[in-house]
Amino acid sequence: MNICPNCKRENKTGDKICVYCGTPLTLDTSGSTRALEDTDYEEGRPQWGTARFNSRMRLIVNERDSKDQHVFYLDENDELVLGRIDPDTGDSPPIDLTAYKAAEKGVSRRHAVITRRETALNLIDLGTTNGTFLNGQRLVANQPRVLRDGDEVRLGHLVLRITFGKA
Repeated sequence: MNICPNCKRENKTGDKICVYCGTPLTLDTSGSTRALEDTDYEEGRPQWGTARFNSRMRLIVNERDSKDQHVFYLDENDELVLGRIDPDTGDSPPIDLTAYKAAEKGVSRRHAVITRRETALNLIDLGTTNGTFLNGQRLVANQPRVLRDGDEVRLGHLVLRITFGKA
């Protein structure tokens, strides 16, 4: 078992990401687990995008097969709900995915939320039936996971790419 250096919970041997808090993991030369740093490279390129997000940055969300981009600026303690329009009330979340056939792909009206806390963004599944996945791993409902530049988020069967840009 690997102990996450961030949340101190046990992960399976060989896990590259803490399943509880999303911290990337690696083994140091002594064989103990440590958090993977942005300076860890394989074949000359970083393995993980940065998790740092500040007021001079913007969040870019786009559906994997589309060139459309949704650009957002988040202040500290801001929240952006991802979902689709409610046909009964006409209410739509800040990140409305209706145009991408969200209902047919299993996206809930209020599926997940992106929050900004200090210098990082978190993704939280809102207890959905079809689940929220971060880089292929299903999120536990109502537990925040750190978002990194370049992450892939799947809501039901709708795949989104998350990137950070300079304002």
